[in-house]
Amino acid sequence: MKALTGLLWVVTLATGFYGTVKGVSEKAHATGKSFWRVFFSGQENFIWHSAPGWYYPVLIALTVVTVAVTAWYFFSRD
Repeated sequence: MKALTGLLWVVTLATGFYGTVKGVSEKAHATGKSFWRVFFSGQENFIWHSAPGWYYPVLIALTVVTVAVTAWYFFSRD
């Protein structure tokens, strides 16, 4: 169960990282600015408009499952 919890956290964080990088990259390409300039401006870190359609349902589901499995793991131990 410990390995499953760790794997879920890694997958959830990787999914969040993917969405941020994809959103910032698309905004940088659309505006002609560099990736880092857009990223450090902080204006495009909220990327609802840039993420693919599957991204947020998957991220939300992964987050809910990960938190639930983590809570179950910590609170169900004897």
